[in-house]
Amino acid sequence: MLTSNTKKRLGLGLVAATILGGALTGGSANADPKQYSAVVGVGSDTVQDVMNALAGATNGNFYTPINSGAATSFRQEISFDAFPPAGVSDTCITAKLNGPTFTRPNGSTGGRKALYAASGLSSAGWTGVAINGLATCATAVDISGQVDFARSSSGPANGDLGTDMTYVPFGRDAVTFGYYRAAGSPVTTLTRAQLTSLFTTGPQTIGGVRIVPCGIQTSSGTYSFWNTVTTASAGTENTATTECNNLLGLRAEENDGTALKARGDALAAVSGHSGDQVVIGFSAGAFIAKSNGVAPGAPPAGVGVGSISDNGSGTNLGSPTTGTAPALAPSSTFYADTVFGRNVYVVLPTTVATGPGNAAIKALFVGAGSAICSATTTINTFGFLASGTCGSTTIKGSWITGAS
Repeated sequence: MLTSNTKKRLGLGLVAATILGGALTGGSANADPKQYSAVVGVGSDTVQDVMNALAGATNGNFYTPINSGAATSFRQEISFDAFPPAGVSDTCITAKLNGPTFTRPNGSTGGRKALYAASGLSSAGWTGVAINGLATCATAVDISGQVDFARSSSGPANGDLGTDMTYVPFGRDAVTFGYYRAAGSPVTTLTRAQLTSLFTTGPQTIGGVRIVPCGIQTSSGTYSFWNTVTTASAGTENTATTECNNLLGLRAEENDGTALKARGDALAAVSGHSGDQVVIGFSAGAFIAKSNGVAPGAPPAGVGVGSISDNGSGTNLGSPTTGTAPALAPSSTFYADTVFGRNVYVVLPTTVATGPGNAAIKALFVGAGSAICSATTTINTFGFLASGTCGSTTIKGSWITGAS
């Protein structure tokens, strides 16, 4: 059941979409709101803010929304965040007009699972999982047709030879370690080997500082990608991050500087650990957007993203960012690295991405001339670089099933 807060949130969203749809696409004043026909996305925290901007607005700022063009009635996209807005006590969303209410997918994996459930192939329906203790909605909901694309900050798993989903890149990101130390100067430069040791074996002293690795919520694409950087398996990473995860009783939401600081402060309150430091995998693009104030969730004082002095092949990548807030920008060298750099994706069913029909969705996302690939300025504003393969449909993977 929708709570009063949820109904109010959805109603305001419809009003905002109506205003943006009419004001920025030049539609008739008597036309139905553009949101009613919008292509709906869910999933990754890392790219939710840029996708919100490409829908028209985020963090109190307005942007020109991308649309599919005149031939397909200027269809737009809308995107539901991975985590509920502040003050909302449940995780419920209603993605399309007159559609069912269901638990929002959290993270890249959650988004891809919801895409499968929305494909109509799932006999079990969509269940979803609780997010940090917030209430879920009704279980086993039929969400067929309610989700059109998934946001993902990771590609298919290594060795996945499936072809059910197509990963369409639209931007370039980088991941490094986020850090916080409650007392004393933090260690701000590490090597890939040191990060591998931290996230496969646990806390250790580096540069005279005891460093404690923290775990990201496991539906996150950044969690999956960070494990490829550190070469950690799910089991070894879980063991290595246990001390930090137990501080507050749960893993951290990805790219959340406030969550990292809370863990660092809790660790500093433990007898004998006042000078310890915490680290976690962190998207450079998300850090830039939040630090520059274009995305919500500015990192608190003392939280930063670190430099990599050796990427595992002897290359000193330095910092993933240049300049200072509110004019932080990506380091093209860091983002281009094959270990620490990554593409971010719109994920579509392959039947949609490369099959017949679905002209509006293709116009929005598929091909170098698509609407999203033409929105470089907005993509850059949110800490990402343009992807050299933007709009490509060559990367494919299997369906991902189960709860979010």
